[in-house]
Amino acid sequence: MSNKIEDLLLKQDDYFRSHATLNLQFRLSKLKKLKENISKLEPEILKALNNDLGKSEFEAFSTEVGMVQHELSQQIKKLKRWARPQKVSTPIIAFPAKSYIQKQPFGKVLVISPFNYPFSLAIMPLAAAISAGNVVVLKPSEYTTSTSAILEKLITETFEQKYVAVVQGGIEENKMLLAQRWDKIFFTGSTKVGKIVLEAAAKHLTPVVLELGGKNPVVVNKDANLKVAARRIIWGKLVNAGQTCIAPDYLFVHKDIKEVFLKQLVTTIQTFVSENPKTCPDYASIVNEDALNRLKSLLKDSNVYYGGEVDTEQNYLSPTILSEVKTDSLAMQDEIFGPILPVMNFTELDEVIDFINKGEKPLAAYYFGENKQQQKKFINNTFSGDAGINEVIMHFVNLNLPFGGVGYSGMGSYHGKRSFEIFSHERSVVKTTTLLDLPLRYPPSKTWVLKILRLLFK
Repeated sequence: MSNKIEDLLLKQDDYFRSHATLNLQFRLSKLKKLKENISKLEPEILKALNNDLGKSEFEAFSTEVGMVQHELSQQIKKLKRWARPQKVSTPIIAFPAKSYIQKQPFGKVLVISPFNYPFSLAIMPLAAAISAGNVVVLKPSEYTTSTSAILEKLITETFEQKYVAVVQGGIEENKMLLAQRWDKIFFTGSTKVGKIVLEAAAKHLTPVVLELGGKNPVVVNKDANLKVAARRIIWGKLVNAGQTCIAPDYLFVHKDIKEVFLKQLVTTIQTFVSENPKTCPDYASIVNEDALNRLKSLLKDSNVYYGGEVDTEQNYLSPTILSEVKTDSLAMQDEIFGPILPVMNFTELDEVIDFINKGEKPLAAYYFGENKQQQKKFINNTFSGDAGINEVIMHFVNLNLPFGGVGYSGMGSYHGKRSFEIFSHERSVVKTTTLLDLPLRYPPSKTWVLKILRLLFK
């Protein structure tokens, strides 16, 4: 397998050096073909997502296929504008030169995608790497075999392997890929594996984008619209059965409304997925037994206020609310990544802000409340990759917003124009004439020139 990977990368090196991918019309034609083939294979893609994660057609389309098509449409529509050389001003000291920024591809890119959104989080960065002019190797998740198979079919039917290729496999294949020299690596997954990726990349000084996760806090203040807050929080928590990196991870609810809000959360769950979510087609499953067992262990030292039902045969965990949760409980140690929602109470917003800031920076932070001063206080005094006021997750949908983490929740951001930029090197270019060559910069130095320089550099 190692020799096959090395041979593949040699072919991709040769193809990139042929300069075929530099042509904008070539890139656009490939993006259009990818978009067209996704539409053709949509029924198979939706079926694969249902097989792997129990996603309904609505959820699979809205969070996976639809998001990818939306991103591709924007790439196709705006690529020419994004790729234009960007003129910048030139200081008088460099007269008569002109300056501009040229967008160049990095070269050979590795995209490692996760299991939770195995289609969209594979194709969105891959499409961006293509639009920027790179050659790409995609490593899909080994945990979602049906979707990984359809990804390979899609890529094989759309691209030549020397341009875009898929490498299947597990940990050993990941190790082999990470041992190679890349010009850029894009990884989506856990913080634990992100560290391994970054360590491997450092050996070759390879730039890395890490889209990780974290314990995303949600604060519900006493002036919040409780019905709307419950609907949005539960929706955000139950999408993909909580296996979403920007899902609400835990709640801080003001003590004056906690009991009322807990009841509202339960009512909302029952409205969305019924009192028996196991039979609800809109409720996804946990990816595998190992993930389910990890989630079960989080219930041991907290009070299950609602839910907690487990079925190992179906990889099922019902929507679960934990109350009377302590900050040192198992559910508060690491990202939950499942349909478990720990709820704690607070009195003053400052204590919540202090708690959030003592931990690692999360991928997202959410606040529910109507007071604008309190909203501003939360946004200005907490730190996270992204944030929402009276909203969860929806910042991911807006391609005009950069999406990404900070610190332990990741590095680098993408979506829309930022996707093109993150796979492009900004090359600074100065162009001047040889018809005029002022002697001021050349030795021997002159006192009067130094005086002019002091004025110019102020």
